[in-house]
Order: sequence, then structure tokens, then C-alpha cells
Amino acid sequence: MSRWILAALLLAAAVVVQVTAVNRLPLPWGAAPDLVLLAVTAIALRSSATAGAVAGFASGLAVDAAPPGDHEFGRYAMALCLAGYVVGALREPAESSALRPLGAAAAATVVTGLGFAFVGVVLGDPRITLEAVASDLAVTLLLTAAVAPFVLYPSLWAVRRRTGDDFTGIGDVSWTSRRSRR
Repeated sequence: MSRWILAALLLAAAVVVQVTAVNRLPLPWGAAPDLVLLAVTAIALRSSATAGAVAGFASGLAVDAAPPGDHEFGRYAMALCLAGYVVGALREPAESSALRPLGAAAAATVVTGLGFAFVGVVLGDPRITLEAVASDLAVTLLLTAAVAPFVLYPSLWAVRRRTGDDFTGIGDVSWTSRRSRR
């Protein structure tokens, strides 16, 4: 199976489950775990900054287009694009710590939340306040961290198992790679 087909299937499954099931859970805090973010993180960790940004933007547009939309079209796509780029740019070689993907997912959650809020402020969303951003970000971070081991590790395993490489030729430039070249 092609690595791009696998990435597209992973993102499509995450978007469908997020929009149809997770976002509809009656959680008392008003936030939900972000499965799409975890799928983008898995792809970005096994690819490059460019592939992470493209995966984030495409999946973000899919979530933005799904009803009910309570924000501007493309706002979540911009935030996920930024998170995918950051995770892809800061990725480490495959032999790194087993906890590194969880740290990357936490960082991506913070980047996405702050990016989403920033775009909202720029576009004049009156719902964006410091208290709202802090509480939503904290709850989303906790919930995403709670489900991350059950979503992120299987996604990373599937991408590694089916592709056999780390997408190294796609958008990988020397200044974004931490690997030593000899």
C-alpha cells in the first residue's frame, strides 16, 4: 500500500470518527479529545515538515467543512497546518524515546489551540477571551493526552509497518532534519 494512500486513509478515518462521534460526546467541559491532531502528529513524526503541514491543512479543511461549523472555514485548517509543520520540523530519528510521540502530541495540541485562538482574534471572534482559551486548551490537552496512547502509537506503528521508511524523500531538507549526514 502506498504511503500516501495509508496517510489519506488514516486522516479520513480520524476526521470521520472525530466529526461523527467524538465531537458529539456530551462531555461536561465543552471540549473533546482531538483525534485528527493525533493522526496529523503521527504522519508528521514519520515524514517531514512539508508532509505534516499538508496533512494538517487537508484534514483541517475536512473538519471545517463538516457541519455544524461554529467558526470560520479554514480556521482549524490553519491551526493544524501549523502544528503539522512544527511536529515535522522538530522530529527526531526513529530510535528516540518511546515518550517522544506523546510530547510531540502535547506540543501539537498547544500549538493548535493557540493558533486557533490567534486566528479567531485576528478575525474578530468575540468568544475568544484569555479565560476561554486557557480553560479550553487545558481540557483539550488533558483529554487528548488521555487517548493519545490508544490512537498515536497504533497510527505510528501502521505508518512505519506499511511504508518501511520515514517518508524521507518528501520535502526533507537538510536544515529541518536532525539526522547527521556523512
